[in-house]
Amino acid sequence: MAVRVSRRKVVSCLFVLLALVGTYFAAAGALYYWKESVPHYESGVIGRLFALHTMQENYRRDHGSYAASFAELGVPLGAELAGDSLIWGGPYRFRLLNVVGNQAGSIQEYWIEARPIHYSHGTKRSFLMNVTGYIHVTVKDRNAEPTDPAIPPQD
Repeated sequence: MAVRVSRRKVVSCLFVLLALVGTYFAAAGALYYWKESVPHYESGVIGRLFALHTMQENYRRDHGSYAASFAELGVPLGAELAGDSLIWGGPYRFRLLNVVGNQAGSIQEYWIEARPIHYSHGTKRSFLMNVTGYIHVTVKDRNAEPTDPAIPPQD
């Protein structure tokens, strides 16, 4: 018993199949383009905060105290010092805040803030890292605070 399939049904099925395959590749291409061409600054900021934290820990190990400023800590390669702020490879400004010293002048605590220079697409999060390495994050157009959700330190 032979099944007869009309030529029209075969052509229709092939057309639908080609349309689905074309849609799949178009969506994959659009996703690839977005992923490769849209700047994802926020993940870079987190890496830079961890790098600054490591620099502070190395400074403390060498000098017995944390650095009170980026000028004292040293400017990372590719970054520039703008007053008391650090601008490092993107639209974020880093600042050392709440530097706390003891009576001998030794710095025991600090916070590093990373805030977008312009709050816009790709830069909607503000970050605040404490001396223990926890990074507090907010998506609101304001400074991050210690009560905001936190990313734990790297091990």
